[in-house]
Amino acid sequence: MPIAHCIVTKDCVPGSINVIELWAAASGVSAEHMTINFITSSDQVGKGYKVMATLLLPSIWKPAMISSLQIGLAEALSKYISLSVEDVHVITNIIDSGMVVENGQEITW
Repeated sequence: MPIAHCIVTKDCVPGSINVIELWAAASGVSAEHMTINFITSSDQVGKGYKVMATLLLPSIWKPAMISSLQIGLAEALSKYISLSVEDVHVITNIIDSGMVVENGQEITW
């Protein structure tokens, strides 16, 4: 259940390659349950980033895999949008067991 919500600036143009497959390859994790949502920002103030991603991960992931997923996401997004990795900001939130509902059922791990 790696899910990323990515806010991108208006000038970001997505590529034609499959960003999920880029992320899977960069992180070494199967693409089977990965999801990325893209939202275009109408305005940004303060420190600017072309892409700001919030990565949601279940607490079952080990620290090394969390690192691979978040770094892999930054790399995949920079390739997908043809940006420098310095233009991509990723924040990871760890979700506890029972804090997800899918198909009307609480998911536990």
